[in-house]
Amino acid sequence: MNLSRVILTSAIVITLGIAGCGTTNTTSTANSTNQTEQKASQEKANPTSSEINTGVTKMLGVTADLKAAITAGDEAKVKTVGPELEDNWKPFEDKVKEKYPDIYKKIEAALDPTIAGAKASPLDKQVLGKLTGDLTDALNELAAKEK
Repeated sequence: MNLSRVILTSAIVITLGIAGCGTTNTTSTANSTNQTEQKASQEKANPTSSEINTGVTKMLGVTADLKAAITAGDEAKVKTVGPELEDNWKPFEDKVKEKYPDIYKKIEAALDPTIAGAKASPLDKQVLGKLTGDLTDALNELAAKEK
């Protein structure tokens, strides 16, 4: 009878020990998953500067190409490069809108007419050059904020 009590007590202690290890491991996994989810939501709430910087760099490259095509009077290239502005703006547009609403408005105010002007025929080099300059200025302002 004494032996059965010792075995029963040992079995209970071992079972509790194993159950306790399993709970700790599950809790650790749950905490790790929770931390990963929190990090992802923080990244969505606070867009990283690198995403905006990458987008601005691409946009500035396109505006430089557009300005060169306008200066050269290459209407075919202007019509090709102009729509690229919208394609490069879309991936980070919402992040800029959330983080810098004033600069977002400046960019939008210059972007839409620039794209429309690039599609127009005949090409108004003077107006399109000014619009492209305004867009470049707004993008440079955004780049300065992100430094």
